[in-house]
Amino acid sequence: MKHTLLSMYSRFRWPYLLTTLVIYIILHLTYEPITLGFDLEDITTLALPLLIGLIGLQLIIKAPLYRKIYGGHGLVGVAWAFTFPLLLHWSYSKPFYFYEFAGDFLFALTAFISLTLLQYSLARIGRFLRLSSICFTLIDWLLLLIPLGQIGYYVSTWHCLTPATLMALYQTNPEEAFGFLKSAAGIPGLIGIVIGLALLFWYLYHVNYCLARFAANPISSETTYNDTLSSKTSILWRWLLTVIISIYAFGFLLPGTCILRNWSDVTKYMHELQQYNTLHHDVFDSLQINEKITAAQRIPGTIILVIGESASRNYMKVYNPDFPYEDTPWQSEEASNPNFIFFNHAYSSYVQTVPTLERALTERNQYDDAPFLQSANILDVAKKAGYTTYWLSNQGVYGEYDTAISLIAKTSDHTKWAHESYMFSDKYDGVLLPLLQEVPKDTPNFIVIHIMGSHIYYNDRYPHEFSKWKVGEVPTGMEAYANSQLYTDWVLKSIYNYAKEHLNLQAMIYFSDHGESLHLSHNPDIFDFDMARIPFWIYLSPQYQAAYPATAQLLRQREHQYFTNDLLYDTVSGLLQAPSNRYDAHRDLSNPAYKYNKNNLTTLLGQQPLTNDPEVDK
Repeated sequence: MKHTLLSMYSRFRWPYLLTTLVIYIILHLTYEPITLGFDLEDITTLALPLLIGLIGLQLIIKAPLYRKIYGGHGLVGVAWAFTFPLLLHWSYSKPFYFYEFAGDFLFALTAFISLTLLQYSLARIGRFLRLSSICFTLIDWLLLLIPLGQIGYYVSTWHCLTPATLMALYQTNPEEAFGFLKSAAGIPGLIGIVIGLALLFWYLYHVNYCLARFAANPISSETTYNDTLSSKTSILWRWLLTVIISIYAFGFLLPGTCILRNWSDVTKYMHELQQYNTLHHDVFDSLQINEKITAAQRIPGTIILVIGESASRNYMKVYNPDFPYEDTPWQSEEASNPNFIFFNHAYSSYVQTVPTLERALTERNQYDDAPFLQSANILDVAKKAGYTTYWLSNQGVYGEYDTAISLIAKTSDHTKWAHESYMFSDKYDGVLLPLLQEVPKDTPNFIVIHIMGSHIYYNDRYPHEFSKWKVGEVPTGMEAYANSQLYTDWVLKSIYNYAKEHLNLQAMIYFSDHGESLHLSHNPDIFDFDMARIPFWIYLSPQYQAAYPATAQLLRQREHQYFTNDLLYDTVSGLLQAPSNRYDAHRDLSNPAYKYNKNNLTTLLGQQPLTNDPEVDK
């Protein structure tokens, strides 16, 4: 070992030190402005591993870092060292502590060193150079897909990936992912991405093959090949060093990088949801209805809750008379019907489906954030109140790792999806109407209907006959969105008419999970209030109003009251006339004790007060 170190020192070249110092300066000048200040510990964390690692690597390889043989693995290191820290800083326009992303730098450094040493050591055997180069190229290429994906997302949204968006990604199937890429990049863009990735693979193979040939022919290095380094001791030492660094890089540092740590948190959360089925039995057993006679006993009939998707009242004629398209003809007509109450100050608690409905349909809300796994849901209340419960959905079935929505859905007496695959639905919402016709006519029913509504991509959400407005050959943007709303209006009308005629409809509630920005879609990372302003209305039959006149009158008086949809659980419990030990009258819009207004309501899970909405008083 002593002789080896002396031999390495004798071959020391000043370019090794200079190239390393240049890299350190670049990293320092990049990281320091985006941190809350570099202290001695930060500088040591950055400088010491860099100097030891890169100078040592060059001494072993016997070539300075500016040689192209480092290009493949070096690109991996650069991408991982810079991507997340810079995107995080640019997204939030504020500095962070260095330790928050130091793991990204350390992984980038050790991954570069370990991959280079590993390929170099294998190539010294002198066999299978092309095959090994292809294998290392594939590793580099796969590792680069993660930072490239982050960059692509940033270019599309101008925000880095966060746990919120990673959760959405976790629940995305290939069909939806392709739809997003198609919408964001278009077909020419997708072709360009494929070509770009192919060219990247070719470049990585080219430089990695150069490294393999260099290692197999050490005489081509800047110093004469030394027999000492080819000794068994030196070879063993080099392999041991390579294995240790590789294990440290990929076994310890990689899971601690920012993007993978966030992904791990999301995965952990999704696994925790699996406990729901086990714990829910105890929750259901603990639920006790305080009223002896609920609406199910006093006025037997059907109550329907329709969950919309990505509907914004900004782009609905019934709520916004200035909207240029008559996209809600039925709802606009019923707005003058005294049996309908349209609430014009309703907001979503969040701007993504799962976190929103996780709160809208259960005790959990953004004001006390009760544990989801310990919360009763509205289907539980309906069951205890005497209703047979149904869940009819045109949304996806997520399979092994159920989302909160599907977990809630499966607690109903009857759960029916419009399709049996574990895919995001590509069917129009009208497919739910035959499922509604299967509901018995002579029993008290509580039916939840979950539609696709105006989920991106808007022109995929309605049949051709509803393509009323378009600019050019294919509807896009506002026109496509208005067409989707027009179709939703027809679906709501169809549900209402069938239930009124055949199911003894006593009440119908419609709300959206969240709103939509036509320019930004619905993304918490780039929030605006278009994403939170939602439609919300309630139909009460004459029979219901006669049975509960105080409830009907109070709701009518509160059509201009402020409301967030995470208070829906308590409000629906009130409509069912089923207060319980898991009910809060202060959160029930139909109860005189309701205590919320624009000054104490929030959205984005408490991050945005409604008073921040520039249109809050409209």
